[in-house]
Amino acid sequence: MTPDPTKQEMVEFIRGQFGDEPEDFDVEEAIYWFASAWHSGQWSNLYSVLSTSQYHPGLCSNGPEPDSMGDMILRTLEDEYA
Repeated sequence: MTPDPTKQEMVEFIRGQFGDEPEDFDVEEAIYWFASAWHSGQWSNLYSVLSTSQYHPGLCSNGPEPDSMGDMILRTLEDEYA
């Protein structure tokens, strides 16, 4: 377990768990929300993910839709890294 994983480490972990099933959007969404909740400041790998993410949530968004693929990936990231 890496307490401050890089985006590449998370993508590789997700692909190892889910294969090619998740779409890129779901992966980006889950990684964004994981980084948002668990970063440790502006010098962390997770904060860097927020700064460079291709995912841009809407103003009222607060995470993936419950029981969506993005939500399943987010929970898997939390189990592994949080």
